[in-house]
Amino acid sequence: MLRDRLRAATSKDHAALDAIVSALDFETAFGYAGFLWASAAALIPLELALERAGVEGWLEDWPLRSRRAALALDLADLGVSAPVSKPQPTPTRAFGAGLLYVLEGSRLGARVLAKRVRGAQADLPIAYLTHGGEAHPWRSFLTWLEAEPKVGLRTDEAVAGARYGFQCFSAAFEAVASPGVLNVRAGAHARI
Repeated sequence: MLRDRLRAATSKDHAALDAIVSALDFETAFGYAGFLWASAAALIPLELALERAGVEGWLEDWPLRSRRAALALDLADLGVSAPVSKPQPTPTRAFGAGLLYVLEGSRLGARVLAKRVRGAQADLPIAYLTHGGEAHPWRSFLTWLEAEPKVGLRTDEAVAGARYGFQCFSAAFEAVASPGVLNVRAGAHARI
């Protein structure tokens, strides 16, 4: 199964990202804002690249899967400007399948993080972390992934796409630790 190949090939990348995210401080609004900012820095350009590649033709429910609007809402609620990011290259369908594996798989961890955030501060916005809710988008994504015609789908490209996706998120989370990365707007909530 393609899912198994992607999981095996990216296990180190996934573990590295998990280690970075698990060290973040979700106990404060500022720490959580950093998490959202880093998520946006990685997710937004990847979603836009997938759209340029025609992802809506691959996954008919793509408009329901896209999470950048939910991220923007959460950041705005915290008074934080979304990061300015450079465009990503337009991926092939196989590379895009790997990117989607990372984007859709991140929903599983998001459920756990939503509980952690709610436990720390119940008033923090979690539209991004709870996006997709009861629709089970991960399961339907796996159905799509395994139903993808294997003719012409290069597994090595899908693996490269997944690795690249993990690297984009890891780089964004590492960058958020740099001083002055978050651009907090004037009039932001005092808790940040």
